[in-house]
Amino acid sequence: MKFLFIYPTTDEFSLEEGEKKYMFVPPLGILYLSAVLEENGHRVKVLDLRGEEFAKDKLKNFLNDIDAIGITIANFSFKNSIKICRLIREIDNDIPIIIGGPLCSLYPKKTLLETGADICIKGEGENLMYFIEKILNENFDFEGVYYKKGGGIKGNGTADYVKRLDSLPFPSIDLVEKYEYGYLFNYKFFKQKFTGILTSRGCPHNCLFCSKIEGMEKYRERSPENVVKEIEFLYHRGYKAISFIDDNFLVNKKRVEKIMDLILDRDMEINFMVQGARIDSADPEIFKKMKKAGVNVIAFGIESGNQDVLNFYRKNITIEKIQYAVKLSKKFGFFTIGNFIIGAPIENERHIIKTIKFAKSLPLDFALFFPLDYSAGSELWKRAVKDKKIHEDEYLVRSDSRRGIGKFTADDLEKWQIKAYKQFYFNPIYLFRKFFDILKRRDFRIIKGGLNLAKIIFE
Repeated sequence: MKFLFIYPTTDEFSLEEGEKKYMFVPPLGILYLSAVLEENGHRVKVLDLRGEEFAKDKLKNFLNDIDAIGITIANFSFKNSIKICRLIREIDNDIPIIIGGPLCSLYPKKTLLETGADICIKGEGENLMYFIEKILNENFDFEGVYYKKGGGIKGNGTADYVKRLDSLPFPSIDLVEKYEYGYLFNYKFFKQKFTGILTSRGCPHNCLFCSKIEGMEKYRERSPENVVKEIEFLYHRGYKAISFIDDNFLVNKKRVEKIMDLILDRDMEINFMVQGARIDSADPEIFKKMKKAGVNVIAFGIESGNQDVLNFYRKNITIEKIQYAVKLSKKFGFFTIGNFIIGAPIENERHIIKTIKFAKSLPLDFALFFPLDYSAGSELWKRAVKDKKIHEDEYLVRSDSRRGIGKFTADDLEKWQIKAYKQFYFNPIYLFRKFFDILKRRDFRIIKGGLNLAKIIFE
């Protein structure tokens, strides 16, 4: 059979314009499903709409000779996903549309109804791909498969999660090599050909703002040997920059150390990034090994400069631990990124000012400030729904005092976000430090990145 997978543009961008200069990593979830299908003799195409100048006629051409379509459904792209489903129905009313992804795993019946798709997969989809022909032939006797019947929606349970991640084939990266990834705020973060790698699934932590999906939250790891085998595969395809995109790559330090040792044994010159690192994972021995193996960038989830806000988010970290982790990262020469959130329900103006000052006091190379979003499936979102401040059909809601969630309006939070960027990046100490970094590295992309961010700030 011939399948087409579609990864939608996020809702802040229109389908027509896409978001080429904001594409960081490929849609690895889709590429894992594609690999399983290809392993079983099927043919697959992938359409990453973030990198396309979308048009109905273009979609029509992609649908030629396709037997079924799969679409990722997420809270940040739900509106565009609905538009895509409707456009497909205008072109071909008979082609089966299968939906999956985070939102489907939270609300399979609702997403199936709202998108107008035919089949919804709840949970991880790889195991069900082995039975996809049976499912498309209306053999729905599988847990995690939801479908329309008799004017209603049938289905139950959650698809069995992948217990042994090593059993999966590597993602079919060749299906998206026409796209260019590695952009952050219209800034090409790596000079080299770039992709991401997922070495674990799930998260053992319980932060208040993170979505938890029933049946998928269990933490699982790939073996170091399997991880490095994929890295070798990517390296020989020309990828010289790779980001570890796990929720927290450093959970198991012994495993990380083994991965780094195996990379060193193979003498591969790759520029690595750790995209998800918890503050309490900072360790001089593991940082030393990571640096030696080619890790050059670490992104920390710092969130706030206020201990009461960190406690509210259930981060289980302290201000002192944040300072230690960032300083240690800089000591080992990592390009260090800090992610911050503003707008917690308990935050007032004093809290935000303190977070900005705290960010400025840290030796960070890059800081990102995000207004708090209530994301479907998170404990924060569930509380707001229970208190009737958010409707259960609202899957991604910005903190907003007008709705009783937070002490700032959404507009005010956006102003604070801009203020945070201005104060951080135009801080004389930061500019002085960056000037010498540029001279030392002779990497003038830092200037370009700063100009791109400044353009966004002042638009």
